[in-house]
Amino acid sequence: MGGRDLTTAAICDAVESVLGAVTGIVRSQSYDELTEGIQDVPLLQVWPASGAPVSTDSGTHKFTLGKDADFAIQETVTIYADLWARQRSHIGEDMSALVTALDNICAELRKQDCPPFDLEGLQSFQWSWVVGTSEWAKQLYLRARFTLVFRVF
Repeated sequence: MGGRDLTTAAICDAVESVLGAVTGIVRSQSYDELTEGIQDVPLLQVWPASGAPVSTDSGTHKFTLGKDADFAIQETVTIYADLWARQRSHIGEDMSALVTALDNICAELRKQDCPPFDLEGLQSFQWSWVVGTSEWAKQLYLRARFTLVFRVF
């Protein structure tokens, strides 16, 4: 599947498949498997956040890899991967559960090569994470949100 044929659904599913298999993740869900509640933690939920086509009126989005090997960024796609560690009860225990799962996910993200997540059409990506609390069904959870920004060629 090349960049022009690569769908947001395929990117979400690939991220969920790889990161959901990380040690310590009890359950993972892609965008079309999301549920209304949190039954098992640590839970990883992957869903699209945003996308933006790259302007075609500028030559700044084109790259050359050698003779006759030009390619251009078609769009950027941002995906969220929310890691729900556990329901808030004891900050030390809650944070320990979160950081353990977070470290395992970061290790997997660092291992990604080109193309990331084995998806042809993705040449690079950036990722970051932030920790916070979120309320779900009137319960407070400790959560990390991973933001993955893909460049689709």
